[in-house]
Amino acid sequence: MAGYENASGHEATLDLPLPRLVEGRFSNLTAFTDEALFETCGVRIAFTERGGGSSAAPYDSLNLGAHVNDDPACVEANRIELLAALGAENAQLIVPKQVHAADVAVCECENDVVETRAFAAEGSDAVAVGCENVAALLCFADCTPVIIVAPSGKFAVAHCGWRGVVYGAWATALSTLCEISGESAERFNVYIGPYIHACHFEVGPEVAKQFVDSFGEASLADERHVDMGAALRIGLQSMGISPERIADVNICTVCDGGERFFSYRASGGVCGRHGAFACKMR
Repeated sequence: MAGYENASGHEATLDLPLPRLVEGRFSNLTAFTDEALFETCGVRIAFTERGGGSSAAPYDSLNLGAHVNDDPACVEANRIELLAALGAENAQLIVPKQVHAADVAVCECENDVVETRAFAAEGSDAVAVGCENVAALLCFADCTPVIIVAPSGKFAVAHCGWRGVVYGAWATALSTLCEISGESAERFNVYIGPYIHACHFEVGPEVAKQFVDSFGEASLADERHVDMGAALRIGLQSMGISPERIADVNICTVCDGGERFFSYRASGGVCGRHGAFACKMR
């Protein structure tokens, strides 16, 4: 495939195919992915569903979160199963401690993994990766998962609760990816996984005001309900992402009722965590 010279002088592939999220089966697991993206640049993305793992109720069964009082051995087995199912069994995995902030853990080469893991363990809500065979996994149960992929195959994964949306976890992830890739945001694909939609995301006036101040009235469904997807799309477009390059699974985790995805709110606060995963494997 022909290429172009990016700002760093490295050759990157031509434009990525427009993003499309489709539910797929990987061994015993089910996840939303973009097969055309994988074929084009070797990046496997996945928004996992909750079936096919080892955890017992109420974390059943593919719980990927290590902070929810599930059996640690089951969580480890689930993560190993995920990597194997997605063909990334040889990848080094980075799973940050998520703290509802905007720091980004950056891994530009495989030799950085130990240092990046240490940084992520202190608290990070996004991981940016600029090399092959290093995977990022962030965990969710109502917050918004965001994966950003550059044509070169470098990527970022971000965890966006309402604070992460307002404080800009997605924005620091995007700007960091621009920096490490040397590519412009307009060439990136953005994928939004399942999250709590406006129909169930009722907030107080102070939170609503923060969204209006940051993203305008279009970020509210009404004066008491925030639309995090709309806010993210507004913010992403303000930083150069084309609307046609944003794909949304468009599933509300609360409306799903715990059938395919975990929901902290729907479960009363006790549940596992599904994941947003990305890895460049070739």
